[in-house]
Amino acid sequence: MAGNPDKSPPASSTDARTAPIAIIAGYGSLPIELANGAIEAGASPFLVGIEGEAEPAVEAYDHAYLAWGQIGTLFRLLKGRGIERVVFAGGVKARPDPLKLKLDWGGVKSLPRVLAAMLGGDNTLLSGMIAIFEAEGIEVVGAHEVAPQLLAGDGRIVGKTPSKADRANIELAAKACRALGALDIGQAAVAEASRVVAVEGVEGTDGLVQRIAALRLAGRMPTTGKNGVLVKLAKPGQDMRADLPAIGPQTIAGVAEAGLHGIALDAGRSLILERGDTLAHARRRGIYIYGYRNSSPAGDPAAGS
Repeated sequence: MAGNPDKSPPASSTDARTAPIAIIAGYGSLPIELANGAIEAGASPFLVGIEGEAEPAVEAYDHAYLAWGQIGTLFRLLKGRGIERVVFAGGVKARPDPLKLKLDWGGVKSLPRVLAAMLGGDNTLLSGMIAIFEAEGIEVVGAHEVAPQLLAGDGRIVGKTPSKADRANIELAAKACRALGALDIGQAAVAEASRVVAVEGVEGTDGLVQRIAALRLAGRMPTTGKNGVLVKLAKPGQDMRADLPAIGPQTIAGVAEAGLHGIALDAGRSLILERGDTLAHARRRGIYIYGYRNSSPAGDPAAGS
């Protein structure tokens, strides 16, 4: 294990804001951004990298790697460090095969609850995992509580202010997002030329925009998009402590490659990762980013779904 301190700001008191926090780290930059945000706030982060998912960058901090199923080991590590708060951060490329879990005794005891959670969509799975942590007396907080500076604000964030035609497409895609989210399928949709042309499935947002690029190459869509926009919204009733919609530099590259002109994000309920680079890339590529106030908001940040 390597060492590094960090800070995190979720609860109401100063002591809670500076208490140690564990970051359950999947792939992507979010775990590192949260670790740095926690350090800035004066807390000490402990990164728990999921084997096969976490980025090597976690090794710059106090950390451990654990396999799926090592739940008892995880709780022993947290309690040994006096950690009573955790945040889930980063993506998971594929759900683990229940038959290949490296179960310790804690994992065996929790297995029925884990398997029940895995039968549903992502929101169901994450809510189930939150319940397992809470049963151990561990508070689960949201990424937006640890690093509020990552949240997308209202209105124009970068680039042009969406035109009337842009806003019409944003509303169409937002309606599709709400329908998708109600089924716990995905968080994103693309609308162009007054119609929804694609919705997110298990391939994620990157796969969604790659599909749009492929459709253009195949001649199924015009080579020059007309007011095409990617919209990402939190799912209706989503527990805001896990899996907030997010974009980063790779999203900008994919959107530009797909011939889209903008991105609309759930204002106050979505994250802009690597913010400086993301906004700079958007300016360079002529992509606007807009904070959309969802008329059908997700659940309360501190509440379950």
